Amino acid sequence: MRSLPDISIPQFLLLLSTALIGGLANALAGGGTFLVFPALVITGLDPIVANATSAATMLPGGAASAWVYRKGSTYDRTLLRALIAASIAGGITGSVLVLLTPSARFARLVPYLMLSAALIFSFSKQIARAASAHISDRTVVGQTRWTPLILGHYLISVYGGYFGAGMGVLMIVLFLLTANLNVQQSAALRFYCTLGINGLAVSIFAARGVVEWRLSLPMAVAAVTGGYLGAHLVRRLSAEAARIAVLIFAWVISIWLLIR
Repeated sequence: MRSLPDISIPQFLLLLSTALIGGLANALAGGGTFLVFPALVITGLDPIVANATSAATMLPGGAASAWVYRKGSTYDRTLLRALIAASIAGGITGSVLVLLTPSARFARLVPYLMLSAALIFSFSKQIARAASAHISDRTVVGQTRWTPLILGHYLISVYGGYFGAGMGVLMIVLFLLTANLNVQQSAALRFYCTLGINGLAVSIFAARGVVEWRLSLPMAVAAVTGGYLGAHLVRRLSAEAARIAVLIFAWVISIWLLIR
């Protein structure tokens, strides 16, 4: 069994707290990975192990979100099958690529991956709004553009299997532009695709023994608890305030990792 870094009780409590807040953030505005992954890296985990452990930690919350969105969500079966196939292919590709990447090289990539994800998350509303306006401005709704849809989703799925932070935003924009779905339909569909990609990635990571379950399992319980609490706080707490808080943290950590 892989030896854990010397994690103190305060650090462990910090990880649990981060997972709780990450689950809460996902329920309110998204971005839980921005909290959980850096916390694992800061406590001394190898970046690839931290990436796999973070994915496993946040997976149950994603499953819960997909379960909530199942009611009232109907999509063309051909579209679903095509996206599932692209998700599987891309998720496998990304997961294998990250396992083939030396830890030292992945550690050098992490700041740039975090910065890219922070940028996507920062402008997510503007990107989605522009894509939605593009669809609304068209006088005639065309057919689904299969080539850019499947190719784009495969590439997003590769990124999802490799790192994944911010991929939900990319999916929403892609579905808006190529599948003739509205924002609500796109947002719901990305939960299913994200769950498939993350579930597949975690399975591959677990088979290769790179998930640190001794941290992931208690953190997953905390994340699900946060998601449950977040679902009840949605009507009381401003999702925009939660989004801004996650963004500030994401940018601070990204810049710190880059300087480091």
